[in-house]
Amino acid sequence: MAAGKLQEWLPQRPITFKGQNFVNLGLLAGTVGVAIFLVMHPQRANLFPIILGVPLMLGIMMIIPIGGADMPTIISLLNSYAGLSAAAMGFVLNSKLLIIAGALDGASGFILSVNMSKAMNRSFTNVVFGAFGQEQTKAAGAAEERPVKSATAEEAAAILGAASKVIIVPGYGMAVAQAQHKVRELYDTLTKRGVDVKFGIHPVAGRMPGHMNVLLAEADIPYDKLMDIDDANSDFPQTDVVLIIGANDVTNPAARTDKSSPIYGMPILDVDKARTVMVIKRGMSPGFAGIDNPLYYLDKTLMLFGDAKAFVGSIVRELTGGGGH
Repeated sequence: MAAGKLQEWLPQRPITFKGQNFVNLGLLAGTVGVAIFLVMHPQRANLFPIILGVPLMLGIMMIIPIGGADMPTIISLLNSYAGLSAAAMGFVLNSKLLIIAGALDGASGFILSVNMSKAMNRSFTNVVFGAFGQEQTKAAGAAEERPVKSATAEEAAAILGAASKVIIVPGYGMAVAQAQHKVRELYDTLTKRGVDVKFGIHPVAGRMPGHMNVLLAEADIPYDKLMDIDDANSDFPQTDVVLIIGANDVTNPAARTDKSSPIYGMPILDVDKARTVMVIKRGMSPGFAGIDNPLYYLDKTLMLFGDAKAFVGSIVRELTGGGGH
């Protein structure tokens, strides 16, 4: 279920219905009851399909009311559950190694889930039980269409080539397009032209913490060019161009300015403070939080519509085929 929401095979919105918590509690009680009965009467083999089916249904019912924006946190929590299960199996098999490994896995997964919730400025219980994303998804669907400024790869290359300082902000769109190697080519090309290029990394950009760091490391981006959220935010006001590649919610200024926004208070990258903002995106669809991004409608923002890998490649070709800096 979690993978289906991440891959957008299933609806991103939370799926809820009246009395859902009572149904989940009933399934949990049924699972525990059947498990205890089987321990006391192991010869009742006809109950084994039930002990498989009921927990499976409980797992599905626990995931469907959680919005797509929270799936990375939930996956980390599910990993924690797997570790706790392994630890429990260690007690059954009298395996100290399995107990220790399972406990470490369970504890680390839970701690990571809590830290991810804090990074989004939300409580852990709100993520797990809050059905986050339902109202904002409806609001996004009904949002009024507003004009945006768009640019071609040639225009984007000219702006980047004329800049002195550029910060690239990667997001899940870069991961989907597998554009990290093209981004490395862009970094090399701009650096050779004397442009100071750095990368602004949000701690929960992508689908798991460190997702962007891993992809950029795969493309051999120098580690000292990666800035965390605090360092990047202090640099944005002195930055000529911010190039956002497939990042949405982590750059949404509504988190800083709109108290009615569901993501209000979440730490974001303050990209709107740069002189020029360019956003590579396939379309105007909202991010995983399901809310509109006012960044796209600012006068300083240029939308670069298209596949991230192809568009970055086009910018590189324009830069390498042009004149000097």
